[in-house]
Amino acid sequence: MAALIATIIVYLLSWISEAILTWLSGVYTSMFYLAFAIEIAFRNVATNFDISGLYNAIYIVAIAILIMFFIKKMIETYMMWSNR
Repeated sequence: MAALIATIIVYLLSWISEAILTWLSGVYTSMFYLAFAIEIAFRNVATNFDISGLYNAIYIVAIAILIMFFIKKMIETYMMWSNR
Protein backbone atom coordinates (compact mmCIF):
# COMPACT_ATOMS: atom_id res chain seq x y z
CA MET A 1 0.00 0.00 0.00
CA ALA A 2 2.87 2.38 0.80
CA ALA A 3 4.43 1.73 -2.59
CA LEU A 4 1.15 2.63 -4.31
CA ILE A 5 0.88 5.90 -2.34
CA ALA A 6 4.53 6.73 -3.07
CA THR A 7 3.99 6.03 -6.78
CA ILE A 8 0.91 8.28 -6.83
CA ILE A 9 2.79 11.07 -5.03
CA VAL A 10 5.75 10.80 -7.41
CA TYR A 11 3.42 10.83 -10.41
CA LEU A 12 1.53 13.87 -9.12
CA LEU A 13 4.72 15.77 -8.31
CA SER A 14 6.18 15.02 -11.74
CA TRP A 15 2.94 16.09 -13.44
CA ILE A 16 2.79 19.32 -11.41
CA SER A 17 6.45 20.14 -12.07
CA GLU A 18 6.02 19.47 -15.79
CA ALA A 19 2.94 21.73 -15.89
CA ILE A 20 4.80 24.50 -14.05
CA LEU A 21 7.83 24.23 -16.34
CA THR A 22 5.60 24.32 -19.41
CA TRP A 23 3.86 27.43 -18.08
CA LEU A 24 7.20 29.12 -17.25
CA SER A 25 8.49 28.28 -20.71
CA GLY A 26 5.46 29.96 -22.26
CA VAL A 27 5.83 33.02 -20.03
CA TYR A 28 9.56 33.24 -20.84
CA THR A 29 8.88 32.94 -24.57
CA SER A 30 6.25 35.68 -24.51
CA MET A 31 8.45 37.95 -22.38
CA PHE A 32 11.39 37.41 -24.73
CA TYR A 33 9.19 38.23 -27.72
CA LEU A 34 7.87 41.39 -26.06
CA ALA A 35 11.38 42.52 -25.17
CA PHE A 36 12.45 42.38 -28.80
CA ALA A 37 9.10 43.27 -30.40
CA ILE A 38 10.31 46.71 -31.50
CA GLU A 39 13.36 45.32 -33.24
CA ILE A 40 11.29 42.62 -34.91
CA ALA A 41 8.75 45.22 -36.06
CA PHE A 42 11.50 47.43 -37.49
CA ARG A 43 13.07 44.44 -39.20
CA ASN A 44 9.74 43.62 -40.84
CA VAL A 45 9.16 47.22 -41.97
CA ALA A 46 12.57 47.80 -43.49
CA THR A 47 14.78 44.86 -44.25
CA ASN A 48 17.98 46.92 -44.36
CA PHE A 49 17.32 48.67 -41.01
CA ASP A 50 19.44 47.35 -38.13
CA ILE A 51 18.74 48.57 -34.62
CA SER A 52 21.90 47.04 -33.11
CA GLY A 53 23.83 50.16 -34.14
CA LEU A 54 21.48 52.16 -31.95
CA TYR A 55 22.17 49.82 -29.04
CA ASN A 56 25.92 50.29 -29.52
CA ALA A 57 25.59 54.08 -29.66
CA ILE A 58 23.54 54.19 -26.46
CA TYR A 59 26.06 51.88 -24.76
CA ILE A 60 29.00 54.09 -25.76
CA VAL A 61 27.24 57.26 -24.55
CA ALA A 62 26.37 55.61 -21.23
CA ILE A 63 29.97 54.49 -20.67
CA ALA A 64 31.22 57.99 -21.56
CA ILE A 65 28.84 59.56 -19.02
CA LEU A 66 29.98 57.12 -16.32
CA ILE A 67 33.63 57.94 -17.03
CA MET A 68 32.90 61.68 -16.87
CA PHE A 69 31.14 61.32 -13.50
CA PHE A 70 34.03 59.23 -12.17
CA ILE A 71 36.62 61.81 -13.27
CA LYS A 72 34.53 64.65 -11.81
CA LYS A 73 34.26 62.87 -8.46
CA MET A 74 37.96 62.04 -8.52
CA ILE A 75 38.90 65.68 -9.14
CA GLU A 76 36.55 66.92 -6.41
CA THR A 77 37.80 64.41 -3.87
CA TYR A 78 41.54 64.32 -4.48
CA MET A 79 42.32 67.80 -5.78
CA MET A 80 39.72 70.04 -4.16
CA TRP A 81 39.41 68.05 -0.90
CA SER A 82 35.64 68.15 -0.85
CA ASN A 83 33.39 65.11 -0.74
CA ARG A 84 29.89 66.30 -1.58
